[in-house]
Amino acid sequence: MQNKKKLILFDLDGVIIDSRNNMESAWQAVRVETGTDVSFDDYFALIGRAFPDIMSRLGIDGDMAKQAETVFRTASMKNISLIGFFDGVSATLCKLHEAGLKMGVVTSKDKLRTNAILAMLPVEFITVQTPNDQFRAKPSPDHLMAAMAAGQTDPIDSLYVGDMDSDSEAAVRASVDYLHAEWGYGSRPSSETRALSKFVDLPSYLGVR
Repeated sequence: MQNKKKLILFDLDGVIIDSRNNMESAWQAVRVETGTDVSFDDYFALIGRAFPDIMSRLGIDGDMAKQAETVFRTASMKNISLIGFFDGVSATLCKLHEAGLKMGVVTSKDKLRTNAILAMLPVEFITVQTPNDQFRAKPSPDHLMAAMAAGQTDPIDSLYVGDMDSDSEAAVRASVDYLHAEWGYGSRPSSETRALSKFVDLPSYLGVR
């Protein structure tokens, strides 16, 4: 890396947690309750964006979109036990914390579920950015910029770890370095994009021993 980072920001789904089974179960509930025939694969291809944006892109609008979001969140929270952490996440986060690095989360998952998941980890994040009415959702840079402001850290001293196109685009627009999580759900934006194959390799990448 060209400079030592001070603030590490993480996406949640596909980076810290493996939530595919949870999302598939929740989407099945949406299909049953709303009658939509949109497949889980079509939904899953768009994750990383705010839920209303995903619904719009899938052609689900109005009251059905609102119902879908309510059903999805309720079913996801009910089956939160289906969510797991990727290998080595807890130990790696502890190592980064002990090294003095500041850490935060920037996710498109709602605040209630995000907080419930992060409460299972042995570290605290200095900032947790979830969708709200104040900022535009990813791929807008708003939440990344808010996270850096909360961490009192400039973009050049920050790093965003993500796995979807919306993550990499948000990083570019926020002028912050992006690291692609190859263990996640999305494809690497380009062969020139920096990437890691395992979460546990983060300390080495960041120069932490």
